[in-house]
Amino acid sequence: MKKFSFWSVLILLVLLLSACGGSSETGGDGISEDGTLTIGETGLFKTTSGDFEVTINSVKYETGEDGEKALRGTYVVANATVTSRSSQAVTVDKTLPFKIFVDDVVNWNNVTPGKEFSFGTQISGEMKEGDSITGEIIFDARESETYTILLGGKTDPNKLEWSLTSDDFQ
Repeated sequence: MKKFSFWSVLILLVLLLSACGGSSETGGDGISEDGTLTIGETGLFKTTSGDFEVTINSVKYETGEDGEKALRGTYVVANATVTSRSSQAVTVDKTLPFKIFVDDVVNWNNVTPGKEFSFGTQISGEMKEGDSITGEIIFDARESETYTILLGGKTDPNKLEWSLTSDDFQ
């Protein structure tokens, strides 16, 4: 009888832990609602203006041509796709505050929305529900082995972050 009670309790604990241990960070459609993502993964960013699906498709380094050299040595260029779920029209560059951390130190994005470079244009534009924009998020940063691209902060309902290493760069 003791063996039966022991196994019953053990099975009950396993069932309870597996029910509680499931991640609530990923919706049924494979979109993460919070947490750390990798290149190609999509996160759902929630704002007071509405919700947005955001995917970092690729990252690369750029130096720029004459007259567009980076102040910190290089540009980190993330190609991203943003899809609006918002019922109102929003401006993507004002609604999605991307930041980059270089070696865990914040490096504010100081590249003006819509600024054109020889290698791309900083993402900007107005979006309505269902619209998608694919473009560049350009950061003036120094070269490093690790980066974190962060979307969201203390006042946002959630935050998304993409952890990158030098191996992720094209």
